Amino acid sequence: MKYADTINCVNSLLKLSYPDFKIMVVDNHSLNESVQVLKKTFPDILLVKSPENNGYAAGNKLGVDYALKNNFDAVWILNNDCTVRPNSLSELVESYKRNGNALYSNLTLMSENPDVIHYAGTYEIDEILQPDKYPTYDKLKGKFLKDHKDSLVEKPARIYGHSMFIPVEVIKKYGFMDTRYFMFCEETDYTLSLHKLGIPSIFVPTAIITHISTSTFKLSDKMKYVGTYYGIRNTVLFDKRFARSDYKAVLSRKGGWIGLCKYFAKYYMSPAAAKNEEYYANLGLLHGVLGIRGKRLNPEELL
Repeated sequence: MKYADTINCVNSLLKLSYPDFKIMVVDNHSLNESVQVLKKTFPDILLVKSPENNGYAAGNKLGVDYALKNNFDAVWILNNDCTVRPNSLSELVESYKRNGNALYSNLTLMSENPDVIHYAGTYEIDEILQPDKYPTYDKLKGKFLKDHKDSLVEKPARIYGHSMFIPVEVIKKYGFMDTRYFMFCEETDYTLSLHKLGIPSIFVPTAIITHISTSTFKLSDKMKYVGTYYGIRNTVLFDKRFARSDYKAVLSRKGGWIGLCKYFAKYYMSPAAAKNEEYYANLGLLHGVLGIRGKRLNPEELL
């Protein structure tokens, strides 16, 4: 955890106009002095340190479990590299009052002054199953908000895990995200699974936050290998679960099973072979096809 990002996030939350909320910071087993710094900086907030880094969903589940035990009405999951505008939570709550049980997300900016869009809810949830229709994070990513603000409306949309407002009633009835992905695809699995059960995902354009994005992968040059491995592995796991066949084309480009076997045979026969990005890409593909889930590549080992 980069505690400077977390401090900025919490400071923005402390300025929220909504009167009734509790901040909980989950430290997902940081190896630096994050916990000590955050305790000193914010002595009055609830801070929980996970005994082990079990990934995005597992870390957030610590907060969700607290909300369930203490009868909260909803949880707002935020990545620590987000900052929020003062009325953002109020807008999410108002949307919840209008629409009831659903997953909610917001307008996300890449930067402020000027306001540059990161996510604006431009893909429908069903388009997850048609990847050729959403080749980028968002159709308006990189565009100036001032040029598109008037066209943004509250609507069902594909949402992302950096910011998710979830009514506790939804979690009680349908459960939480699958922790076995470790990182990547778990919120997509969750939103699509709930969508199939009649629980929509709703984009709320009047709730605005800013997200640095991928700050964790900037901690070390080798951290990109973590993203490569889990990105490929989990996409394959997701494809198989929801009957998409995209991974078969990826496997074919690698020469199929024979090609993968030849690669690893050659790798392990060479004692000096380095574990480069190609290695982690092939390992992710192999594990995905075999259905291997959970924490298989430890990010801390590559820091």
